[in-house]
Amino acid sequence: MLVVRSEWHAAVHGLGLLEPGGLERWIEAAPSGGVGRAHTARVGIPDGGPHVVVRRLRHGGLLGGVLGDRYLGPTRVLRELEVTAGLRAAGAPVPDPVLALAQRRGLGFTLALATVFEASTVDALAFLSDAPPPERIERAAAAAGSAVRRFHDAGGHHPDLHVKNLLLRESDTHTEAIVIDLDRGRLAAPPTPRERAATLGRLWRSLLKRHVAEPVGARGAAAFLAAYCGGDHELREALVQRLPAERRKARIHALRYR
Repeated sequence: MLVVRSEWHAAVHGLGLLEPGGLERWIEAAPSGGVGRAHTARVGIPDGGPHVVVRRLRHGGLLGGVLGDRYLGPTRVLRELEVTAGLRAAGAPVPDPVLALAQRRGLGFTLALATVFEASTVDALAFLSDAPPPERIERAAAAAGSAVRRFHDAGGHHPDLHVKNLLLRESDTHTEAIVIDLDRGRLAAPPTPRERAATLGRLWRSLLKRHVAEPVGARGAAAFLAAYCGGDHELREALVQRLPAERRKARIHALRYR
């Protein structure tokens, strides 16, 4: 099953993605260095078209070791395509979706999603690992806070917002952030303050787990929170009230990180 956004139909037509092995041939045709992290590849569109990022879906947690990349049906990738397109239409800073693909493999399906490649970006973990100066970190933290706020206000619910799920694009005077990987994400009413606090707490714990919380520091966290709240004092107070509970979660999770 191949679902393509209408404006991409002409570019995708002829790639043979519905043929056996069509997805693999397309990915293998990527230029040297096109393959990124596991299950993700940067692939070109023929005839000079833009590059897209193809991501194969894979189960996480305990199911990952058992089911791997096998799914019972195409529902999960179709839902991610729909959620991503809906959030982008609502103004959320998310990737531009291109297509969803489901291929039958034995008793299950393998699923893949393609989005437009975001040029000149780096994920937030790679950014922090390069030890940028404090002023760049604070600017990036503010960009991330603003992006996550727009994502939430558009009705976005991210089940696993961590440091690698934020892309950063820097210029001489500006930094922007993009929220990625909406597998199992939802488009609904904007999250409640409690739900927002839980998401932000998860993001902070990912910094602790990856050992990049220290360079962010109190100033970076304050820049994120100020940009996220954007002068909404009621929201800020609601988030501050949830802070003790999120700190307790961080201490419990830290036992596993050690």
